[in-house]
Order: sequence, then C-alpha cells, then structure tokens
Amino acid sequence: MAEFSGKIIEAYFKNNQKDNIEVIWRDDEAKANSEFFVSVEPDGHYFKELIREIPLEEIEEQTQKRAKLYMEELKRLVKRWSLSEPKDMDPKSVDKVVNTRISNILTNFKSKDKIQGELLFRLKLSLFEDERVKNSKNVEEKSKLRKAEEPLEAIMAFASIIGKLGKRVRT
Repeated sequence: MAEFSGKIIEAYFKNNQKDNIEVIWRDDEAKANSEFFVSVEPDGHYFKELIREIPLEEIEEQTQKRAKLYMEELKRLVKRWSLSEPKDMDPKSVDKVVNTRISNILTNFKSKDKIQGELLFRLKLSLFEDERVKNSKNVEEKSKLRKAEEPLEAIMAFASIIGKLGKRVRT
C-alpha cells in the first residue's frame, strides 16, 4: 500500500504533459499535509494505487479546478495592484520625471554606477538593433558606438551613422 492510501486530500496533474501527478495527503505521523509525486506509468506501483482511489477523470477535474482558482487569484492580485496605482497621474508630471531622468543620465553619467552602466549597455544594444546601424558600412562610427563610455557618446555615434549628426532632425 502507498503512504497516501486512504488519506488523499487532493491529486492533480503537475504539468501540461500530464505525466506527473502531485498527491496532497494527510500525514498523521507528521500531523501535517504532505506531498507525493506519482509518475503516470500504467504499470507503476504508485500510479496503480492512486488510480484505485481516484480515477484519472477526477484527477483531471481537480487539475482544471485548481487552474481556475489560480487564474482567479491572479486576476484579483492584478486588479488589486492596478487599483493601488495612482489614478491622478498628470501627463506633465510624468513628462517632468522622464525628462529629469533622461537629462540626468546624459549630463551626470557615472560609469562606475552599475545601474547607469547597465542603462548604457542596453542603450547601445538598442541602437545596434536599428536597421540603419545594421546596414551601415561605416565601420569607424560603429566602432565609436561600440566603445562609447557615456550615453551622449553613443547617441552622437548613432546620429553620425544615420546621417543626422549636425543636421536638424525633422519629423
């Protein structure tokens, strides 16, 4: 007899492949609930024991119910999170925050600051993904972009590569 025989609280498929079942059972010795994993192998001892107590259809039902409960809980958490966000966001204040951050990273860049270093790295990656940079034959400017040690250097190299350095950008 399996450890969980006669003590099963819940059994459900643990993955989408449905090749593993988690059994939650009452462990009287430990005075707590325990988990036991059963591989879905038709000739497996534990699988046979489990199927004697709970048919596969019921395990599937419990799996669906569990997934539905988790989805409802996730929706509640997302809703609670979204309601906790300030709703009175003034676009001007958002612009001010964004402009302040952009201005700060351009004028007060600190290469030893890990966060700012990561931002520079991501900026350069983003610029290298631009089709105009990918297709450019200007090896010298691409090298400047790659070696840029500050965001402003990266932006200037990018502007040079796309032919906008020193030119008025029109939209």
